[in-house]
Amino acid sequence: MKVYPKIPRYDHPVVPESFFDAEDLVVLEKFDGSSFRFTLYDERHASSYPDPVVDAADGDGSLVFGTRRSIMGSHRDDLEEIDGALHRAVRCLRDGIDANALRRVHDEHDGPLIVYAENLVYSTLDYGYTERDLPALVGFDVLPYAAIDSMTPPGSPYAETFEGFLSTEAAWRVFDRIRIESVSPDRAFVPATILDEMTELDPENYAIPRSSLADDLRAEGVVIRSDSQDRRVKVVRDAFEELNREQFGRDPDDAEMGAEQFVAMYCTSARIRKTVRSLVIEENREFGLHLVEDLYPRVVEDIWAEHWREIMRLEFEFTPANVYPLVAKRCVTELRKMETNAELNDADPTTIWRHLS
Repeated sequence: MKVYPKIPRYDHPVVPESFFDAEDLVVLEKFDGSSFRFTLYDERHASSYPDPVVDAADGDGSLVFGTRRSIMGSHRDDLEEIDGALHRAVRCLRDGIDANALRRVHDEHDGPLIVYAENLVYSTLDYGYTERDLPALVGFDVLPYAAIDSMTPPGSPYAETFEGFLSTEAAWRVFDRIRIESVSPDRAFVPATILDEMTELDPENYAIPRSSLADDLRAEGVVIRSDSQDRRVKVVRDAFEELNREQFGRDPDDAEMGAEQFVAMYCTSARIRKTVRSLVIEENREFGLHLVEDLYPRVVEDIWAEHWREIMRLEFEFTPANVYPLVAKRCVTELRKMETNAELNDADPTTIWRHLS
């Protein structure tokens, strides 16, 4: 199941200037969640699927799903075996997708399709997940297996185009046919919001609108697509990129002092989640924001225990005491995301991103 191509920024060298003069530009809201993809295992086309899809399928009619990186399972799997951050998305596959309609769509496209969507979980922007009825999955692209030349793009990931993907019109027809509208909002599949259609666009001066999910929140950005040029290009607002750095930690190259660089290098989300699970599962601690008092010193200790030889050879200066408040801030952010997504997915907090770290 092909990994979705990387979408370059509008000012990336791979984007030709002529792109913004295309006569079929479509502007979509860019949603902030987690990458998701699914496909219907149709035994009539068994030879079309790669081995990981065949292995994950639980018989004909299985909706096999995955994140950006991995195939994770089938909608028929027990939720207890599925990462907690995917529970709502899997419930959507079970209740919000018409598998029979998707099978009929296969007949019209000479074989099976891959549907790409955003799994709406709390990542950087909080759309009011615990306060609003938000859909589980937002569809934004469709690719027929017949159009896949290889499962891994060669060279620079940003150089890959979207040749072979369905046109905007065709993809949205698929979305409308396979979605079950009568399902409850928290298990709904919806198409991405089309904001505009135009014949030219100035990305430098494009004003990012309010999100369609929350009137009080500006969208992360937009994706501009052109079917005639087989390209997708993104424009992300600066304030979101700064917030994203605060949520996930800065890139080491962006750090302004040694302690920031140290934290950017070693204080990963995966390390924090691992330590949270240790406290809750192995030490029988109750999950909650109160864990931060014991969590952040443990994270710092874990960094030193694992990387002390490498740390001793670092070529920049930092004061160890300055690391602690920065790690504490990252821990609070991660705990809040785990807490929100556990409530959103009706899942145990320790299962959130358990397999996705």
